[in-house]
Amino acid sequence: MGDDAVVYISGQEAAKRLGVAPITVSRVARRTGIGVFVEDGRLAALATTDLPRLRPHIHETSGNPVWIAAAKKKTRRKRA
Repeated sequence: MGDDAVVYISGQEAAKRLGVAPITVSRVARRTGIGVFVEDGRLAALATTDLPRLRPHIHETSGNPVWIAAAKKKTRRKRA
């Protein structure tokens, strides 16, 4: 047997490694079903191998990314 031991970290540590708030990690983990949850639904731990799986689901800014992109889009005014 090799070094195939799974290393689990807390949501706080995962947030530090991903550069986001702990609540963000918890929400994304719950939405994607990644991680270990206790009976009442709280995130108990994440495997270090789960971090790359979570990263694509974390947005750069808060809020709805579709609305953010729409707000940045320039609109042309019609001439009367």
